[in-house]
Amino acid sequence: ATADGVASQVASFHTADPAQLPNSSFDDWSTIDVNGRDLYQPWKAGDSPFWDTGNRGATTVGASNSTMGIEGSRTFAHLQSKYIVIKFAAGNIFTGKYLETDGTNGVLSFGQPFASFPTKLQLDYSFKTSTLNTGGGKWDDSYGTYISRATYDGLLGQPDSCNVYVALIGDKDEEVYKDVLYPFIVRTRPSTLKLFSPNSDNVIAFGSMTKGDDVPEWTTTTIPLQYRFTNRQPKYIVIVAASSKYGDYFVGGSETLLKIDNLKLLY
Repeated sequence: ATADGVASQVASFHTADPAQLPNSSFDDWSTIDVNGRDLYQPWKAGDSPFWDTGNRGATTVGASNSTMGIEGSRTFAHLQSKYIVIKFAAGNIFTGKYLETDGTNGVLSFGQPFASFPTKLQLDYSFKTSTLNTGGGKWDDSYGTYISRATYDGLLGQPDSCNVYVALIGDKDEEVYKDVLYPFIVRTRPSTLKLFSPNSDNVIAFGSMTKGDDVPEWTTTTIPLQYRFTNRQPKYIVIVAASSKYGDYFVGGSETLLKIDNLKLLY
């Protein structure tokens, strides 16, 4: 580099690897028997999982609602919102691991190791909304700390929305669970509620997409990542897709459907 006729010393540098996501087209799935039901898993039998779903919780009382979809030569993640026997469940898929079912609630780890700097997440998707008509089981006061009754009542009758987000995070929220270190632990039980917050100072970059209108044909879109810190390297990537935006609160429309395919990080 030269400035005002003065040259710097010769120096070397390297760019970060333009890493991509394993099984990003959701071609690889396997099933195992749980309680006499097929538990769908978004990885090939014998492979190390990169993605997981809430199916392990759903299959305690009903069928998997996040499954492999097939249309012609296309395979994809078929994320169906459903009322499963006693509780609403959004179809979902995320980078990380489902750790345990706590009653009818889940304990999950969000995030997989990642140290690159993408600018956008590209994906193909289609979406069918339905009327937001259910939440939890029956309403009770335990949900008051979770989502207010006024908010819940205000949402009823509106179109449900899907949500997809991507975050690059550091190590500030790491937590040991049963002797294993995880990037970020989510708990959906109201009394121990802990959800992912995009506003945390552990989030280095974040981007999201919410859609409440039908998108009947497969459509390609991009989600830009907004960097909040440019002097910190990510340690993990979190990607979450849910058919119902308020699925964390067990609130949504019981016929909402999100299909996603061909995720790609752009640099």
